[in-house]
Amino acid sequence: MTSLRASDVSRRLNDPATLPPVILVFGPDRGLVTEVTDAISALFQANQDDPFSVVRLDAATVSSDPARLIDEAGTVSLFGERRLIVVRDGGARNLSPAVSPLLDQLPTDAVVVVEAGDLRRGTGLRKEVEDHRQAVAIYCPVDSERDLERMIDEEAQRLGLTVDTDARAVLVDRLGADRAASRAEVLKACLHAVDNGRLTVADVDAVVGDIALSQLGDAVDAAFLGQRETLDRLLTRLLRQDSAAVQLLMAAQRMSHTLELAAAAVAGGQSPSRAVEFVRPPLFGAHKDAAARILDRWTHARLRAASAAIADATFRTRTMPHLAAAVTRDVLYRIASQAAAR
Repeated sequence: MTSLRASDVSRRLNDPATLPPVILVFGPDRGLVTEVTDAISALFQANQDDPFSVVRLDAATVSSDPARLIDEAGTVSLFGERRLIVVRDGGARNLSPAVSPLLDQLPTDAVVVVEAGDLRRGTGLRKEVEDHRQAVAIYCPVDSERDLERMIDEEAQRLGLTVDTDARAVLVDRLGADRAASRAEVLKACLHAVDNGRLTVADVDAVVGDIALSQLGDAVDAAFLGQRETLDRLLTRLLRQDSAAVQLLMAAQRMSHTLELAAAAVAGGQSPSRAVEFVRPPLFGAHKDAAARILDRWTHARLRAASAAIADATFRTRTMPHLAAAVTRDVLYRIASQAAAR
């Protein structure tokens, strides 16, 4: 089994000549998946004279035409260097039909990097890659507080800043569960502070709003996907705010109703990825990918039961507001346990 964490990439995968021929980059943090792919792509920048040295394909194209990937991997570079083929945004797509032939017949003159969402252990494409002796699977988890602190210090050091302890704590508390979005907020705060050479709470307050609300959708997604560790981490942050419990339940109720409509379309023969295209209000980005994965685990009847449980929890928070946080945590944990069991 060959698997790495995103934090190992710079140390273990730093030479184009020795990269494994097939690399799967996956996990719940879509921004970190993109960062890892970009770091691998940067190793091929010396080959820019060859217009075919780096090929980027959309996952939708690859899933509709699986043979396209193996054709690209078999194309020879003009200058004899290894080529890079990147398959972007594979979160809700079944890419096994395209990647499996590559694992059976590994490319000799190319490196294929495939992005995916949060794949379950021991199943599908993740299992195929992890079980292959010459392929590598790179897991991209949601940032822990220590990861966020490290990123803040890296960006500050790059700009020659020192970071006040309280500024670091406030900034960590306001960052979300997506690496790219978090890094953008950190850079914004650092640029505001660059003239003074020191990042303070005042700098954070000036340019970084309280973006914890953006984590509401991440927490709901984590519950319906059975990602209990991610859910626990997000709830620990969110439920520090008095109003977050009610907002979480509202977000969960909206999502469960949306998923019920999509599940009815799936029962009628549509694929999950197709069904989420037409839900209203529409879903975007990582939440859209998550919805397609949720529909693989939840039937229409079970989603209706989840909606009823959320509605009951909402009623209890109104009659017992002092227990709102506990009631919200309980119902989301029960949903996560049901999802994980499936």
